[in-house]
Amino acid sequence: MKYLIILLTLLFYLIAANPTIAQPINPITDTLSDRLISELGTNHHPVSTQNTEAQKLFDRGLNLIYAFNQEEAIRSFQQAAELDPKLAMAYWGIALALGPNINFNIESDQELAAYFAIQKALKLSKKYPISAPEIDYIKALATRYTNNLPADLQKLAVDYKNAMAELVKKYPNDLDAATLYAESAMDLHPWQLWSNDGKPTEDTPEIIAVLESVLERNPNHIGANHYYIHAIEASPHPEKALPSANRLGKLAPGAGHLVHMPAHIYYNMGAYSKAAQTNQNAIAIDKAYIEKYNVQGIYPIIYYNHNLDFLAIASSMAGNYEMAMKTANEFIENILPLVKYVPMAEGYVATPLLIQLQFRDWNEILKTPKPDPNLPITTAFWHFAMAMANAANSNIELAKQQRQEFIAAKQIISPDSLIGLNSTNHILNIAKNLLNGQIARQKQDYPTAIKFFQKAIIAEDNLNYDEPPTWYIPCREFLGNLLLFTHNYPEAETVFRADLKKHPHYGRSLFGLHASLKKQGKIEEAKLVKADLKTAWKNSDTQLHLKEL
Repeated sequence: MKYLIILLTLLFYLIAANPTIAQPINPITDTLSDRLISELGTNHHPVSTQNTEAQKLFDRGLNLIYAFNQEEAIRSFQQAAELDPKLAMAYWGIALALGPNINFNIESDQELAAYFAIQKALKLSKKYPISAPEIDYIKALATRYTNNLPADLQKLAVDYKNAMAELVKKYPNDLDAATLYAESAMDLHPWQLWSNDGKPTEDTPEIIAVLESVLERNPNHIGANHYYIHAIEASPHPEKALPSANRLGKLAPGAGHLVHMPAHIYYNMGAYSKAAQTNQNAIAIDKAYIEKYNVQGIYPIIYYNHNLDFLAIASSMAGNYEMAMKTANEFIENILPLVKYVPMAEGYVATPLLIQLQFRDWNEILKTPKPDPNLPITTAFWHFAMAMANAANSNIELAKQQRQEFIAAKQIISPDSLIGLNSTNHILNIAKNLLNGQIARQKQDYPTAIKFFQKAIIAEDNLNYDEPPTWYIPCREFLGNLLLFTHNYPEAETVFRADLKKHPHYGRSLFGLHASLKKQGKIEEAKLVKADLKTAWKNSDTQLHLKEL
């Protein structure tokens, strides 16, 4: 997810600056029924305890780790330890939950806390009866942490992965060991399992093979299904994870993040309405959870807002303007207060403006007041959107003036600035080329417009994978529309087909493709495309017109 960098940093500084946001992990006095989040999955990992409630809490904690709710997992493991002070694996669970995952690295103080937790597990494992597999689990995780600071976290991560590989060899039928081994390898390459040209990177084939072996033996393993979606989503064939996507939300309907996860696959397969509905379901679950327990910290800041962001973008791709804007505005209301703590969060503030641009709502864009000068990235996007709107309305001089303001605003953005997993300047370069193309088109300088649209497409294609995409206004729409306008119908067909490979079943490109086929007399092909468009746009509130494509 795009929050890997931006919100990791956000969380660290935000909590440091405002400790009331953090919810400290103190001994928990709630009973199991008081804070039981129901329907978290049925995965069972037996541990050495005679206390059935402690076993339930351990299982719940591990399922919460699989659901990326580490803070709640720690509470479950702490409760298990309170019910059975001899339970070494409860401290193993705390140490595991304090560690990194694909969305978060950890700081030295958190690594040290994990070290003390696993040392407690080691101590208990020597003092009280415990099974051999549990001892090996604890020893493997002990390789991940040290009290020699500053810790070499990369080396420790490699050591842990190697230790988990040995654990899998020793216990080949232990599906949790295999799943956690796959995750340990994923943690070495967070969000970099596939190259931009669709090639698997280091460890990816092994990760996929291990997770597939788990799913063959237990298709309902929530951890394996979750991680398999992450392992496959950026590949050329996201549909391979469709069975996991269809299963996962039903396996743990009380875990909002797991209910959300199928959207990663649905979106990349072009099922934008389904991705939107999936996020709506996750939002409802998470909202109820957050309100019921007054949850603070990582989960509401990151995962709840991620659902909102994803819903807004999926809705925009499905043509549902009202839902996209409503959700984007809620998302920004949540994000804006965080910007003063971490300026990196600002990259998302222009989301409503960019959605308006995607829907060619030029009049609403022109009504938008200039942002606060303390929001430089938002200001740059505002000048871009204003210039695009003025160009679309044939106000060329105003468009050129706003372009100059945009370029000036762009120049003050730090080269290190990021929006999600991509450089802010890379994204603004897409915008710059799109704008130059739009102005050239309105000046009827079509060769120059085509050149700039092609540059925008190249820049868009070179973005790092992110979900939802960091840039969600397909540039090929603009080129395809210009080619239609200039009666270059075969070339327009090629462009729209290329966009549909990148954005399957995307309504605007289907609409453009349909028009290009009709103009060429390809009536039967056009009928098939029209049927696809009818399905893709069934939840849309937007009428498409070639002029506004």
